[in-house]
Amino acid sequence: MLRVLDLLLLSLRSSLFGESIDSKSFATLSEQEWKALYRISVQQGLLAIVYDAIKQLSAECQPPRGIKLQWALGAEAIENRFKMQHKASSLLANLWAENGIQTVVMKGLAIGTYYPNPMHRECGDLDCFLTTGTMPISSDGYELGNQLCEQIGAKVERDYYKNSHIKYRGLMVENHCFFLPVRGRRSMKALERHLREVALRGNTDIVPNTKLIVPSADFNALFLTMHALNHFLSEGIKLRHILDWALLLKTEQDNINWKEFYKWADRMHMTRFADALTAISVKYLGLQITNPAIHTSSPYAERILNDTINNYEGLFNKGYSSWKSRFMQIKNKFSFAWKYHKIYQKSLLLELSKSIFAFIFERRPKL
Repeated sequence: MLRVLDLLLLSLRSSLFGESIDSKSFATLSEQEWKALYRISVQQGLLAIVYDAIKQLSAECQPPRGIKLQWALGAEAIENRFKMQHKASSLLANLWAENGIQTVVMKGLAIGTYYPNPMHRECGDLDCFLTTGTMPISSDGYELGNQLCEQIGAKVERDYYKNSHIKYRGLMVENHCFFLPVRGRRSMKALERHLREVALRGNTDIVPNTKLIVPSADFNALFLTMHALNHFLSEGIKLRHILDWALLLKTEQDNINWKEFYKWADRMHMTRFADALTAISVKYLGLQITNPAIHTSSPYAERILNDTINNYEGLFNKGYSSWKSRFMQIKNKFSFAWKYHKIYQKSLLLELSKSIFAFIFERRPKL
């Protein structure tokens, strides 16, 4: 398995960071090892990206025909899904724009713009924040966006305080009223207000051929870290979370206010996690850091990488009911309590108590 992991990382360095790939490294792989490499690529959401590297191998070092065909079909399916998501997202953004609403994209299609081939970054849904663009931005376009979708026949569910769920042309949309899970947490509300201040600060971009806004690098640095940390604590993360961070730094490391970032990272107890993501990116993915303000080492890098490879649960993609999902999250938190003690540096029991209290007494939070 260690050999398969090494070749997975080599494939990622080749596809995403331009490292030349030596076909001989794959020459003696057995069929079972090829299957293991394929399987871990699927599990980590990296099938198409790894396939980009596999295609560069010499003919005699390619995987067995059946496995390669399966890989090619999987990569094609990911591309087709991207095209569907891109088209449906663009149609919605046009609809909202016609009614004075700007569509800010979180994760997904926005982070995909940092990838050499955006179509090969797997994306589950569209996470967006609808605003009229007044500064700092607010969710003043949230309910109008929901209503406009209902008028064109989309199904809208409003059963969660943080975002609605919109089903449109095969696309699942999370229309966010809040960027973050703010319920019952003063510090999270403070970070939410800051994210609203910086989302459209400075240079922003758009997803090509759409009206979907890619938020600022300062926003993406803080939001991606907090989002990944929340997943890390409740269900684990995939290598794709780490790749998102690595490619953000590759492109934007000199456009991020690192003094401001680390101030918020310390306040939100996510500095150790961010440092580990950067250290993994440098040591195992070949990320080049030239900005001296960025922390590039971490004593927790190997442990977090090992947890990423071996302990991802994927609770939010298994179709659990809301109550079963909550139960499984709590179970996971106790099973991997070291994440709270070593990385998050907070009391697990205290944090759970806050969550339960907020669920009962702050059903609809306000900033």
